[in-house]
Amino acid sequence: MSHFGVVFDLDGLLVDSERVQAMAFNAVLAPYGIELSDDDFAMFVGYSTAQNFNDLAGRHSKLAPHVQEILAAKDRAYAELVETHMKPMPGAVELVRMLHASQVSMAVASSSYRVDVEACLCLVGLSNLLPTLSPGDEVARTKPAPDVYLRAVQLLGIPAASCVALEDAEAGVRAAKTAGLKCIAVPNRYTLRHDFSAADLVLESLEALTLPAILALLQTN
Repeated sequence: MSHFGVVFDLDGLLVDSERVQAMAFNAVLAPYGIELSDDDFAMFVGYSTAQNFNDLAGRHSKLAPHVQEILAAKDRAYAELVETHMKPMPGAVELVRMLHASQVSMAVASSSYRVDVEACLCLVGLSNLLPTLSPGDEVARTKPAPDVYLRAVQLLGIPAASCVALEDAEAGVRAAKTAGLKCIAVPNRYTLRHDFSAADLVLESLEALTLPAILALLQTN
């Protein structure tokens, strides 16, 4: 076990699931005459699916009576799409393997449900390297609340101040910082316009992240 930890977000950070999520959203919204652009979907990244559909219902009254039905349909559509469309984000597999080989303690803190987290990690070959999970359905509040990060560091047995979070979205950065972790933001196509001013470091890709950079960040005040 290392004296520090790295806690990964999942969607849009380790796996290219935001693109698949957008496909699933549009598949179930199409019967209601609603189509989300990339900019529309960008507003939902980092928040739970249930919250996203409640927000949509607030803007499209015709959805309100059917939110639970649409939410269930979206989950089914997503489960089908991930089987053929899921892939890791650039540098994700290599980074996790490198940290594992260096005996760095790691966890995943995601607003997604455990079943979805496990499925995504399995599909990209990372489930054996990332067994410590803090999913959204096992805490009281999802991001931007700090709960998933607080639980992740508790599971690792490492103080939050000795952990670095890797995030792709503003809500996730806020969650990690509120929990007391250092945070590196790695925006994706949907989150380029998010506010990452609270992040300790912003990178274009996980391919640019090294172990010395993580250690240097932990040593800063």
